[in-house]
Amino acid sequence: MPIRFIPVEEINDPLTIALGISGGSGTGKTFTSLRVARGIAEAITGKKGSPIGYVDTENKRALHYKAAFPEMAHFDFTAINDDGELVGFGPERWIEVIDAAEAAELPVLIMDSFSHAWEGVGGVLDLHAQVLDRLVQQAQQRANGRYEVDPAKFSQLAWAEVKPRYRRLIDRIVRAKTNVIICTRAKPVMQKGFGDKAENARVTKTRRKDVPWDPASDGDLMFEMTAMVILDPSAPGCPVHQIKVADQFKGLLDPRRPMGEDTGAAMAEWAKGQGGAQKQKETMDFAREKARGGTEAFTTWWNSDDGKAARAVVRPIMEEIKAICAEADRLANTSDDNPFGEGPDDSQRGEQFNGIDEDEMARRVREETNAMAAAA
Repeated sequence: MPIRFIPVEEINDPLTIALGISGGSGTGKTFTSLRVARGIAEAITGKKGSPIGYVDTENKRALHYKAAFPEMAHFDFTAINDDGELVGFGPERWIEVIDAAEAAELPVLIMDSFSHAWEGVGGVLDLHAQVLDRLVQQAQQRANGRYEVDPAKFSQLAWAEVKPRYRRLIDRIVRAKTNVIICTRAKPVMQKGFGDKAENARVTKTRRKDVPWDPASDGDLMFEMTAMVILDPSAPGCPVHQIKVADQFKGLLDPRRPMGEDTGAAMAEWAKGQGGAQKQKETMDFAREKARGGTEAFTTWWNSDDGKAARAVVRPIMEEIKAICAEADRLANTSDDNPFGEGPDDSQRGEQFNGIDEDEMARRVREETNAMAAAA
């Protein structure tokens, strides 16, 4: 079949959403996912009570909410089949689940807990251990006692056999024709330091220094999501730790407000191309451009009629705006004669953000900046 590039104005198919929700016990993953799924399903179909597919690996835990969500279509996903055989949670079984959800024309599918695909019986880590054990045994047979076999040397070979199977599952999720909400467990990360100085003791590709939780999954999953958040026990249901959130969704995912039906409905409207997410992204980008002019330029725009009208959209990125302003101020005061040095006023300019007054103008800008941050 010849390759054809299609003009985008000819493409009207709605997008699909892949939302990742991770959290420890008591963070409200199940209830939150059901609420968001209801919003997605009803917005996609235009009907109240549209079905929500639910894949339950947690001993039918989702059925605790069957009275509140009678539209739930439940599947009890266990490691043992009807014949009593241990079949586990391998990648191929999850692909079958997605295939079945599409065949049933479900508008949204919740997979809870998808951590079983990674660390459950027959999951990726278990498969890796099995393959590693087989490779080591084969190596020991070849050695026949002539030398000692180091199992660590075969770990990458084992991953080379297992990872493609898992990657096919991730690709299936990304290409799903139904909307998907993936719930994963999260475990507390060992930290160093105390209070505001605390940070994760060891940084990995799935961790950020400021997020004290580690999802039971891997980066291949997390960063393929349309949006990925980690819930915190201090605020159940709230997207406190936003691992991957595009500008289009930053206005929807308020760390101080639990996600719910309105969150799902707004995401679905974006997927259908009827939401205002693109306009919001353009507004955020415009605010960033103003911030590149420095604190004073941004403050002037913020207090203009256009800035006041944009405040609700820009507030979710105020910390980013503040950092851009500070960097613009620093660069504006860097000496042209010394490209690697700082100008004589550079330290004074930085003090605006550390609470040290240098003159009345600096004090006024600092107070305005702090007011903006408080409002956000």
